[in-house]
Amino acid sequence: MNASEMTPAERELSAARYVSFTTWRRDGRAVATPVWVVPFEGGWAFTTGGEAGKVKRLRRDARATLQVCDRRGRVSDGATVYEGAAILLDGADAERVADAVRNKYRIGWALLSGWTRLQTILGRDDGIADRAIKVTLHA
Repeated sequence: MNASEMTPAERELSAARYVSFTTWRRDGRAVATPVWVVPFEGGWAFTTGGEAGKVKRLRRDARATLQVCDRRGRVSDGATVYEGAAILLDGADAERVADAVRNKYRIGWALLSGWTRLQTILGRDDGIADRAIKVTLHA
């Protein structure tokens, strides 16, 4: 799909290096996490570990938002909030998301993979990114 065929949301999220993914705790407080995001089967997806807090929150409440942010998760004033519903992906779907993320973020992925291997060697690994989350935006 070329840029002229994309919606404004598709153009903005496709061009973003980082996106703030927000889910909600039981007490209603929002928790935002900066993630790498790629288009995936009519939505936006990223990799994560199966025991991550965002996964636990998602299992209880599928509401999610996406906003373009910087690598530290800072969102610019006036940034568009894209609301949607999120689902957890595993197996072949998670692998396809990982491949797409690897292709978009080549150098960052290589650095992160090296860091993860080092953490495993040191016995500090908190889980591999064996899952993915897909957010489908509301129309």
